[in-house]
Amino acid sequence: PILRTIYSAVGQLTESFTQSNGSKKSVVILEYPRKGIWVVGFSTKDNVGEISKKTNEELVNIFVPTTPNPTSGFLLMVPKKDLIYLDMSFEEASRFIVSAGTSL
Repeated sequence: PILRTIYSAVGQLTESFTQSNGSKKSVVILEYPRKGIWVVGFSTKDNVGEISKKTNEELVNIFVPTTPNPTSGFLLMVPKKDLIYLDMSFEEASRFIVSAGTSL
């Protein structure tokens, strides 16, 4: 039952992240929660609103899912210069996260 729930949730996330709506979704890594610790996240959109203007930073909205349930996670607004974009599909990154890092 728990695996079915997680699989269903990953399927819903995959669908929302891979729909072609004109904006490119990307897999990224960033140092979080501190320097030297790396996490996989999903770039959802460039932040062009008030937050980006107030901080005078070129920010990107990043969703960082939790393991093993990737439907929960954190929304981070990260300076673009602090992100490393990966040549990895959403599905590959999701498998890596759900498997607690045992895949890839």
